[in-house]
Amino acid sequence: MTAFKRFRLPLQIAALFSVLPSAASADAYTSLTYGFGPDEYRSYAFKANVDIFKLPLILDLDHFLARAADVDDTTQSGLGLTWNATKLLSANYHHSVTGDGTYDVTGNESGLTFGLNTLWQGELRTTVDLGYGDFEYEPTAITRTRLASLLTLQQKRKSAGFSQDITPSFTIFGSHDQYEYDRDYRPFAVRRLQRPRNVGAFAFTLLSFPDKTNTLGMIWKAQESLTLDLSTGKTTTILEQLQRNTRLGADFQINDKLNLGAAITGSSTSEIVADGVTLQQATRDTYTEITAGWAF
Repeated sequence: MTAFKRFRLPLQIAALFSVLPSAASADAYTSLTYGFGPDEYRSYAFKANVDIFKLPLILDLDHFLARAADVDDTTQSGLGLTWNATKLLSANYHHSVTGDGTYDVTGNESGLTFGLNTLWQGELRTTVDLGYGDFEYEPTAITRTRLASLLTLQQKRKSAGFSQDITPSFTIFGSHDQYEYDRDYRPFAVRRLQRPRNVGAFAFTLLSFPDKTNTLGMIWKAQESLTLDLSTGKTTTILEQLQRNTRLGADFQINDKLNLGAAITGSSTSEIVADGVTLQQATRDTYTEITAGWAF
């Protein structure tokens, strides 16, 4: 089984790594993930990686849909391209559209991954990632009708991350994301307090107006067919709310083509207090995901 690094740094290992079958030379890989949690929460995710004409180019496709009681659906669709230029360097670009009924967010992300161990011909892989993202928040037509004061907003994100093989079967990784805004976003962020959700998915992080995110985790290939991962992430929003996620996942390789995975995520948020008034209570929830993947 081979872990393919993907430059979606902001939060959980689900956004950092796609664990593919041992047939790493396969032309394509696709996976479906079903998630569930409190408040009738349900999520559906599709991901696919496709080699392009046997070139060092990989096309990435992804779609995410989440539903819960009494809130609008959250969706995210993306299209990306990864260029494995050399063993030392790979580059990638990802375009995404995210929405929750209040905002439509269009994102463009680019990144570089450096395989530093090639410089000293080390067998244990060492990588460093650098990335940049630009996101435009556009209120939906319905939102503009209700709240004429909402304007188009801009967000920029700078990212840095690393991964290090401690042994051939054990890897640690970490990342830091810093966000900047073109105006004071707090009045707009308050508009979203009626639909709190903190699942660890990048779509929810983006829509909660983050200020910074830190992630740390590890991957252990316990057996030839079994890989375990553990990660923890903390996001601070511009409303000074702390969002924490801890994820434990397992992936089982059935054969060269099929794999099954499961993960459980513990999620919590701190309360938001302004002028002595509690705007949002603290929360603590647990979410579960089940994944089936196929290489062909």
